Amino acid sequence: MLLPLVLDPVARSDWRRFVEEGSHALARVGAAEHWQRCVDLGVPAKGPNPEDVLERGAALRERHERIERLLSEGNDIIEQVAAVAAMNDYSLVVSDADGVLVSTGGGGAFESDARKFRVLEGSHWSEAMRGTNAIGTALALDRPVFVRGSAHFALPYQELICYAAPVRDPEGRIVAVVDATSYFQREDVSMGFGVVAAARALEEVVRLHAYGRAGASVARLLVRSLERMDCPVVLVEASGRVARWNSLAQAWIGKVGRSFYDYVGLAFADILAYARRGETIEVVGNHVVPAHRLRFEPLTNEADCFAVLVFFEPVASGLARSSAELSRAASGDLAGFAREGFFAEDRATIESLGWAARIARTGLPVMLVAETGAGKELVARGIHRQSPCANGPFVAINCAAIAPTLLESELFGYAPGAFTGADKLGHEGHVGAAAGGTLFLDEVAEMPLAMQATLLRFLESGEYRRVGDTTLRHAAARIICATCRKLEELVACGAFRQDLYYRLKGALVTLPPLRERTDTAALARHLVGESAARFGLEAPSLSIEVEAFFSAYPWPGNIRELKATVEVAMLLVDSCGIIELRHLPPDLRLDLDLGQGHDLLEADAMSGLRGQQSLADLECEAIRRALALHSGNISRVARELGVARSTIYRMLRKCGG
Repeated sequence: MLLPLVLDPVARSDWRRFVEEGSHALARVGAAEHWQRCVDLGVPAKGPNPEDVLERGAALRERHERIERLLSEGNDIIEQVAAVAAMNDYSLVVSDADGVLVSTGGGGAFESDARKFRVLEGSHWSEAMRGTNAIGTALALDRPVFVRGSAHFALPYQELICYAAPVRDPEGRIVAVVDATSYFQREDVSMGFGVVAAARALEEVVRLHAYGRAGASVARLLVRSLERMDCPVVLVEASGRVARWNSLAQAWIGKVGRSFYDYVGLAFADILAYARRGETIEVVGNHVVPAHRLRFEPLTNEADCFAVLVFFEPVASGLARSSAELSRAASGDLAGFAREGFFAEDRATIESLGWAARIARTGLPVMLVAETGAGKELVARGIHRQSPCANGPFVAINCAAIAPTLLESELFGYAPGAFTGADKLGHEGHVGAAAGGTLFLDEVAEMPLAMQATLLRFLESGEYRRVGDTTLRHAAARIICATCRKLEELVACGAFRQDLYYRLKGALVTLPPLRERTDTAALARHLVGESAARFGLEAPSLSIEVEAFFSAYPWPGNIRELKATVEVAMLLVDSCGIIELRHLPPDLRLDLDLGQGHDLLEADAMSGLRGQQSLADLECEAIRRALALHSGNISRVARELGVARSTIYRMLRKCGG
């Protein structure tokens, strides 16, 4: 799904000029080209007669019946989003492929006024009927559209905010549109992305119906192939769209368009022909996908083939790999970590993961040492995935998140009625739940000394008793612990038991903090791809300035902070499809001390600075460029950068100017 097109408000005087003089009068106004389409369709600027665009009776029932299955099977999704819409005073509606509303919900404080605007079942909201609006323009452009206030063409709707996203079937045809509408004063971009997510979820309902008609064997094949295959796998639908992929293929998805043709240069008709003949082909690598042999499995129902699974397998002469993949291969089998979503192209991190992959195959306890937010649990899950107990459970407990008085009962469980408020049936505990698998003890340094002694006894014998129970129990589980603290120092001062330390330490894996990694920009691009997949959007690219900033910023919250930053930027990025400095969270922009001055950082200068200068150097370069542009006028520079004059003087002193 493409990024939403955002149409920004237009001054009323500009709207009048357009109505009187035409689109040439407003060449720079983003909404003008869409307004012109409405003029060509004959839409009156003052809006239609509401009764002329309202459908009732048998005609409306027929429209409702055409998408009855979608409304029925997607009812839970629609109701959940409608409930959120109501809490935020939005109406949530679903239209058919002609823009006629067939389902309405939500509303809140806007519900009574919704009828005034004819936001009700049977109402036509195509561009031909209403002019520029989120539903009609989404249908016209086949993409999500956000129309803000006076960007609406017809005058009566210019006080509204509307977010809409199309719902497509597996062949890429629009079958419905989801829309949230309220007064412009209630503008909330999170509602817009909620609509986009709902449309994507409804598309999944349509696909699942298609897959369901193909039988249970296809469903089992999908599950088995996508995540249990040791090679990259993608699912290509009849429209040519890549609809699903496994984690090994994820690095390629989102870098270009949504079509499989963009990745390999094969149309759906081509891969369908290969699939039906049972042929495999070898493809030469390109800048997106390395050289592979392709194998195809068609998915069919009683009518026809609705999708093809494409398996990317090594070529006979050896798989052509990128330099990053060669580094990973030299450091061990990292597939288990990739499947858990841990991305790395940094040499030191790859070496740590390679060591972790080797010890994963043993039964040794593992101690992970890394700062908070560096991805310790993902690595622990990757170790479990590649261990002899991979088929057993993975149970995680954060020792710092549980009160010391409750930690023993959470870890080892308790007998029925062991204490006031205890469950009448008792509690198994994390140790019992992890039997035959892996027990992950996060923030183990925060475990109180008394609890450390109890844990040590279990590690030595594998035996334990639940709180309030006399029965001796046994559990065999691999132990992986993690900490962000220096346990040797805690042992030296008596805050952590030395015997427990050496029992847990079995094999030590250290993860570098993000500020010491060399792949921050690549990791950010990977996280953008993940976020885009979750929102059901095409992944935007990162501007050179943002990549330089990401590489220079110290990231005290590590990967967790970078991921949150990327997700905020994904919500703020506009139709340009590029994440720029202005899309980053305000606190990060303040750290850069640039305000709105990122427009002054030109790409050619930044590319020379990238990887060579510190964040302070980048700030100084930006200030010098701004001063040169404004002939040394401090007041103009401060206005341009959106900061106080005192900030400019402070930065000049820091830069030695």
